[in-house]
Amino acid sequence: FVLAEIQQQMQHGIGLGMQSNIAAETAALICEMTGVERVAFSNTGTEAIMAAVRIARSRTKRQKIVIFAGSYHGTFDGILARAGEEAGTAEPLSLGTLSGMVEDVIVLTYGAEESLEIIAEQADNLAAVLVEPVQSRKP
Repeated sequence: FVLAEIQQQMQHGIGLGMQSNIAAETAALICEMTGVERVAFSNTGTEAIMAAVRIARSRTKRQKIVIFAGSYHGTFDGILARAGEEAGTAEPLSLGTLSGMVEDVIVLTYGAEESLEIIAEQADNLAAVLVEPVQSRKP
């Protein structure tokens, strides 16, 4: 039935750019099926992360985010960080990423008790903790 529905929709063409005219209907159905309050659609995971970080910073009025070494959250410069030489600092993961883009990022070790302690200590300063439960680089 899924293939039949996809084929039927394909008869109407593929929309690029603006969201599909059935996005709201689809979001409502997902909310109904899962019990979540909201659904948002993105073109890429990178866009989803950018929006999630922006929303978290806006709602919490905090700047710092935590990521874990070895995790992948897309190609947004604001999360392309690795642990800096000094504890609690980050440096750009790639050439061309400005150090200012990652100055509010804390890179921790995934699965380490010490990381949970740092998160607890920094909780009042954190806008978000980004977690990739099964790290794509360490399956």
